[in-house]
Amino acid sequence: MSSPAPDGIYRYWGKYNTDDGLTWHLLAYHCLDVAAVGRELIRRDPQMFQKIAGTIPLRDEQICSLITFFLAVHDIGKFSGRFQGINPALQSHLQGTACRMPYSHHHTAMGMLAFMREVWPLALAEGWFGTDPGEDPYDLEDLFLPWIRASAGHHGKPVTGNGTFSELFGPMDREAVCEFARACAGLFLSGPPEESIRYSTELHETFTRVSWLIAGLTVLSDWIGSDAGIFRYHQDTIPLSEYWQRCAVPGAKATVDAAGVLPSVIAPFPGMASLLPENAVPTPLQETVAGYELAGGPSLFIIEDVTGSGKTEAALAMAHRLMEGGSAEGIFMGLPTMATANSMYRRFGEKYRQLYRDGEHPSLLLAHSARELSSLWRQSIGPKIDKKTFSPDGEAGSAECAAWLSDNRKKALLADVGVGTVDQALMSVLPLHHQSLRLLGLARHVLIVDEVHAYDEYMNTLLERLLQFHAAFGSSAILLSATLPGRLRERFVAAYCSGLRIPAPPIREADPPLVTVVSTGGVDEKALQANALSRRTVAAELTDNEADVESYLEHALQEGRCACWIRNTVTDAIETYQRLAGRWGDEHVKLFHARFTVGDRQRIEDDVLRWFGKRSTDADRRGKILIATQVVEQSLDIDFDAMVTDLAPIDLIIQRAGRLHRHRERRGRTDVIPVLLILSPTPVKAPGRDWFTSVFPRGGRVYEKHGQLWLTARLLAARGRIVMPEDARLLIEGVFGETAQASVPDALKFWEIQADGKDRGHMALAQINALRPEAGYADLHGQWEDDSRTPTRLGEPSITVVLARREKDGFRPWSDGGEDAWARSQVSVRESLIAGPVYSSPADESEAERVKPFLPGRGKGSVLIPLTLAADGSGEGRARNGKENEVTVTYDPRIGLQIREGRL
Repeated sequence: MSSPAPDGIYRYWGKYNTDDGLTWHLLAYHCLDVAAVGRELIRRDPQMFQKIAGTIPLRDEQICSLITFFLAVHDIGKFSGRFQGINPALQSHLQGTACRMPYSHHHTAMGMLAFMREVWPLALAEGWFGTDPGEDPYDLEDLFLPWIRASAGHHGKPVTGNGTFSELFGPMDREAVCEFARACAGLFLSGPPEESIRYSTELHETFTRVSWLIAGLTVLSDWIGSDAGIFRYHQDTIPLSEYWQRCAVPGAKATVDAAGVLPSVIAPFPGMASLLPENAVPTPLQETVAGYELAGGPSLFIIEDVTGSGKTEAALAMAHRLMEGGSAEGIFMGLPTMATANSMYRRFGEKYRQLYRDGEHPSLLLAHSARELSSLWRQSIGPKIDKKTFSPDGEAGSAECAAWLSDNRKKALLADVGVGTVDQALMSVLPLHHQSLRLLGLARHVLIVDEVHAYDEYMNTLLERLLQFHAAFGSSAILLSATLPGRLRERFVAAYCSGLRIPAPPIREADPPLVTVVSTGGVDEKALQANALSRRTVAAELTDNEADVESYLEHALQEGRCACWIRNTVTDAIETYQRLAGRWGDEHVKLFHARFTVGDRQRIEDDVLRWFGKRSTDADRRGKILIATQVVEQSLDIDFDAMVTDLAPIDLIIQRAGRLHRHRERRGRTDVIPVLLILSPTPVKAPGRDWFTSVFPRGGRVYEKHGQLWLTARLLAARGRIVMPEDARLLIEGVFGETAQASVPDALKFWEIQADGKDRGHMALAQINALRPEAGYADLHGQWEDDSRTPTRLGEPSITVVLARREKDGFRPWSDGGEDAWARSQVSVRESLIAGPVYSSPADESEAERVKPFLPGRGKGSVLIPLTLAADGSGEGRARNGKENEVTVTYDPRIGLQIREGRL
């Protein structure tokens, strides 16, 4: 099986230079480049290979040979004359003629068709895979089909081999396909007869499951193997075996080194003290995690403890111990919002290097849509792709792919340490382009999800599926929460057990602090001693009168204290800010919500941390009032002397209360019980249907289960205080538990039934959308979306608005900021509020087209709105809303974006 390939395979180009069109890299050589890269990756990345090969009952070298073969044939669809005809001059030069038939089928689909129609029958007839001659060919096809799909789907999504082979491949093409595949079999698949592969249900299930990782490896190898700076164009014909040894293998070693995707060497765990401030004493949670006896395989840790108990440090310690034990190479931490991700990224920046040995250069990447604006994120990993390298229809190495390579949100899951929104991880289990690359990176790491209580039913269902995938690949995860309902803990445990393919045992209703550990040995629930320093009592008082709230805030202001009022809607927050700033002055009142441009939001967040953060001084804080929405309730290390909140579900009330006297070491806080004032309808015994909306007409759509809000108000009115962690389970189950839910008054059950129906629909949609580990890499949905529409969250669709200043010489970005000024001028709003632009003249339309290439993503999926400046520094412009009505758009750096119907 070692006969050299005939001259026919050297008549096909794989890439060419756009400068002249006649400088090319032979297709056969490019295929071997990619195969060499993949082999280098799995040989030098033990976790990557272990995730793929760990459960396959074959010798490691045999598995490596199989993978290398499938990588080598990934591009056989390019042997079609129709693909070669993309460059007719080059095709004529190589083949003496040019194909006049259109390139109507993507080369990945043609590759799948060629493999199944030509290569597979040849492989069976000649016994390439060392299969037993008596094996049923249909069984063998079922066995290898997932890997064939993974190889063909190297552009980031699975393909089907539709089309008529004889119409897409001429006789010469067919001969080249067969001879190249036979040559690759000779190079990679020759082995002793005793290594024959016999079909079994277990082997089939394993091949199917790991096909997700083979697909990710193929995408990654194709990307790295397209680096024309290392894999120099080679058009002289030499035997494939000689090219493999002389060019492909050395090139793979060089380019893999340069790519930055190999793991850094992990340092020994130095103990919990290394993660804490000097002279700090570990909390009981941290001591438990640091000394917990690990099971030695994949594990899920669910950590429940109050705010301030050191959950983040405990998670880092556990992750480091798992890495030290050889079951992970790095960490990805997912958070609910960009603001919380930015905050955690700053914290990780101080500690992540101690996970790795001295002299290593581990990568730390930030993963969300505005990560370019962080001055901290490390230089992008990966090789610089020569943009003159042309490979049509978006292949790695083309200009289109170069844009993809600059998207570090995808790369963050390949980095040693990644921090971002949880969406970046959830995208790995949705039918999105390059999800397999995300899944491959994530499988090597410990997945940490913070604020795990903060997601809706759609996202919770996706997270369950992600845990199932993670367990199926033998990977570990850590979930953190201060207010996790018992039913959710049970669901997450069941999902992970499903991935481990073990039954999910019942769990106890233990009170937090609690660590729940799931492994192949079962479930261990470890109740902890509460940390004396994190015990906290907050008095809870209710009022239905905004005048009481303003009197409370004025009293705090007069005493020189700082305060916060968390409002449930942006509009309520803006109106409150305008009223209170007009009363007490801008120097005392600041507004923070999500409807600011990225640049202004970052500035305001910095101000909020300076005024109310851990390092803020008494002078910074004195007499300051923050009017905010939910953006401050999670993961920002800020605290207040006094706090007001609109009524919200109990878990969010507890979160908000955690920002009240968070740092009790401050002067004057000893033995003082702070008061949380809650603006709420009175929790009467027989409320009407409008019980909540009568006080919060806009908030009814934010929190749709008004029965839960009534239960929250009733519980807090009766108890008068929040004592954590002792009251945690009582409060949570007192609102979300089955017994509590049964006591919702009849008038409010309307809202519960309506919201529960929506939840069930969202759960069903998530189950339909989410991929399944046991299905293997296949297009079962009929459509794989691009990342520009990311269904990781439901709710009303949002759109990115880019604001511009209308100046004499054209449109300029609203925000100052150099090269990233346009990115800093973005703001996200609901599509019902702004759906498209309204330009006042053809000149405006022309100017919008001129600046489009400078916008983030070249303006794809965004709306550019030019604003006319006013004397006070605000701006006004026009747009259309979701009903196609014209609206006026105003933007003020102090207030944010506002929209009202009607023309200027």
